[in-house]
Amino acid sequence: MTRRFVWVMLIMVVSTMVFPIHVSAATENKTTLVFEIKISDLTKILEGKKTEPKPEPVVTPTPVAKSASKYALPPKTVGDARVYMHEPEIRAYICPKIGDINKCNIFIAVLKAENGTHECTRDNRGLNRNGSVDIGLAQINWRPGNPWHTFEQLQDCKYNLDVALEMYSRRGFQPWYAYTKGAYLKHLPAVLASAKIIAETAPVEPLIN
Repeated sequence: MTRRFVWVMLIMVVSTMVFPIHVSAATENKTTLVFEIKISDLTKILEGKKTEPKPEPVVTPTPVAKSASKYALPPKTVGDARVYMHEPEIRAYICPKIGDINKCNIFIAVLKAENGTHECTRDNRGLNRNGSVDIGLAQINWRPGNPWHTFEQLQDCKYNLDVALEMYSRRGFQPWYAYTKGAYLKHLPAVLASAKIIAETAPVEPLIN
């Protein structure tokens, strides 16, 4: 009996020592497993956030305001400072360069329609909507910052005519509004009459024997 009692007690002690360990181990395993799953899921989520490309914000371009031109036009030429080149002088300067008397007469009629006073220093500042200025005998269109001619150069009588002749050599009379709209036609009779007078009063060159 004593041996049986001892064996029973041993079995009970051993079972209480063994089973709690297994239960505890199972619990720890389950807890560890659950914890590992959560960690792995969290890792995937975090990794997904890192690798997922973020959409770039849409930036609406802000229009840049154009700064006003810093160029200051020279003072308006007035009074006795104004310079003129009259029709006989204009004819003597441009007709030999054009080489055709009929076309020269048309050219002078265009100039009269563009600038009836033949003032070389004339400009129409403030009239053109695009900010450009028409200058001189032939009213050459000019903008601030023009790399080819300065405002003052185009106020020079002969320089202005040279620019006009260069334009004529490339495009004929097309650059001038007075020609394309036919405004020059009303000046042509007076130009022809003046050309006749100049021809009749021109000094006759002496004959060389």
